Amino acid sequence: MTTTTSTESPALAGGNKSSVAILIVVSWAIFFGVLNASAIGVVLPTIAGDLGIEIGQVSWIMTGFLLVYGVAIPFYGRLADLYGARRLFILGLGLFALGSLLSAVAPNFETLLASRILQATGGAAAPGLGMAIASRAFGPESRGMVIGIIGAVIGVGSAIGPLLGGLLASTWGWESIFVVSAISAIAIPAGLKVLPRNEERVEGRLDILGGLLLALIVVGVLIAPSQASQNGWASGPAIGGVVLAVVSLGLFVIQQRRATSPFIPAEFRRNAGFIALVAMSFLLMAANAGLLIGLPILLAIFNGTSVLTIGLVMLPGAALSAVSGVTAGRLIDRFGAPTLIKFGGVVMLIGIVGLSAEAGGNLWLMSAYAGFVGAGLGFVNTPLATTVTRIVPTKLLSSALGVNSMLFFVGGSVGAAVLLGFSTAAGTTALNPLFTGKAVGYSDGFLILAIPVLLIILLSSRASEAGTAGLKEESARQISHKWTADCSVPWSPEIGEPTASAVASNGN
Repeated sequence: MTTTTSTESPALAGGNKSSVAILIVVSWAIFFGVLNASAIGVVLPTIAGDLGIEIGQVSWIMTGFLLVYGVAIPFYGRLADLYGARRLFILGLGLFALGSLLSAVAPNFETLLASRILQATGGAAAPGLGMAIASRAFGPESRGMVIGIIGAVIGVGSAIGPLLGGLLASTWGWESIFVVSAISAIAIPAGLKVLPRNEERVEGRLDILGGLLLALIVVGVLIAPSQASQNGWASGPAIGGVVLAVVSLGLFVIQQRRATSPFIPAEFRRNAGFIALVAMSFLLMAANAGLLIGLPILLAIFNGTSVLTIGLVMLPGAALSAVSGVTAGRLIDRFGAPTLIKFGGVVMLIGIVGLSAEAGGNLWLMSAYAGFVGAGLGFVNTPLATTVTRIVPTKLLSSALGVNSMLFFVGGSVGAAVLLGFSTAAGTTALNPLFTGKAVGYSDGFLILAIPVLLIILLSSRASEAGTAGLKEESARQISHKWTADCSVPWSPEIGEPTASAVASNGN
C-alpha cells in the first residue's frame, strides 16, 4: 500500500492557533451530537403521546438512529483514509443539521423516523473523524490532552442533555430539542475555513462488499441482545440477530483475506495491541452504557423520580467524567496509560458495586456511586483513545478511530441490553451480599457489569505498553526528522516486524 504525501505544514507539537481552532470546531460538532442523543431519550414518552403512537413504536426513534449510527461510523473512517476527512466531516455536519430541522417539523411518526435516520447518517461522522482530525493537528505528546478535552466535551453534553431536554420539552415542546441541535451547523463555515485541505491519504479503493458485511455484523449484534432483553434468547428475532452476526462475520473474514484493499486495513489485524485496545473500548462502554440507560429507568420505576430529578442524579457522574478525562490527558505521559487505566477501573468498580448494593434505594447515594463510575470512566477512556492514536500509522487514524468508535458504540448497546435483561429476569435474592435496596433485578444487572471492567484491568498492561512503545518510536522520529504527517508509527516493536507498506511509507 502506498500513500500520497501531504504538502501541508504540520502543526507544532504543542499546537498553534490553527490547531486550537480545529479542536474547537471538532468539539462543537461532537457536543451537539451527544447533547441530542442524551436529551431525546428522556422525552420519548412525550413524543409518543403527541404523535398518538405506542411506546414500543416510538422506541424506533432511538433504535433506528442507533442502527444507522453504528453502521455509518466505520464507513466514514475508511472513506476518510481514502478520500480525506475534511469533506466527509463537513458533509456529516450538514446532514446532521438538516436531519435535526426536518425532525423539528415532522408532522407524523414516519417523517420523524426518516429524519432521525438522516440525522444519524450525518452525526456518525463526528466521533471517529473528529478525533482523527484533531489528533493530526497536534503532536503525538499532546494527543492525550486533545482526547481528554474531547472526552470532557462528551461528558458535559451527557450531563446537561437530560436536564435541557426536559426543560425544553416542558417549555416549548419536544420539537425545540431538534431546533437546538441544528445550531451545530455553525461549525460548517468555521470548518470550511480552518480544517486542513491537503491531507495524507491511502491509495486504494473502498471494499464495498466488506463494508456491507461489517454493517450486517453490527446490525445483528445490535438486534440480538435488544430482542433478547424483551423476548428472551429463544425468540425468533434474537436468534435471527445471532445468526445474521455469525454468518456475516464468517463471510467478512473471508472477504478481508481476499480483498486487495480490505475494509479494515491489514495493519490492524496484525497489531495485537490495537486489537486489545478496541476490545477494551467495547468492554468499557458495555459497562458504562448499561448504567447510563439502566439507572434512569430504575429511578423512574422504583423511585418515581421526575425527569429533572433524574438529570440531577446523573449529573455528578457526567461532570466527574469530564474532569477526569482532562486530568488523565495531562497525566498520561507522566504515569503511563496502564497505571491510569487500572486506577480508573478500580474507581469504576467501587461505583458499580455501590450501585448494585443501593439499587432502588437512596437517591443521593446512587448519585454518589454514579459519580465514582463517571470519575473512573475518564481515567480509562482517555488513555485508551490516546493510545489508539499512537499505535497506528498516522495515515490510518480515521479508520482506526472509526473502528474504535464503532466498537465503543456497539459495546454500549450490548451492555444496556444485558442490564435490562437482568432487570426483568431476576429472582427474589440479589447476587450482591451488600444489597439493601429495592430493585433486585437491577442490582444483579449492575453487578454483572463489573465483569467487563475487571477484564479491562487485566488487559490494560499489554495493550497500553504497546502504545507507549509506539510513542517512543514516534518521538524519536520527531527529534531526528522534525515531525511531519508522514512520520507515523507503522508498527509497535513489541508486537512484530514492520509491514512492507509501513517501510515504504516511512522510507526505511
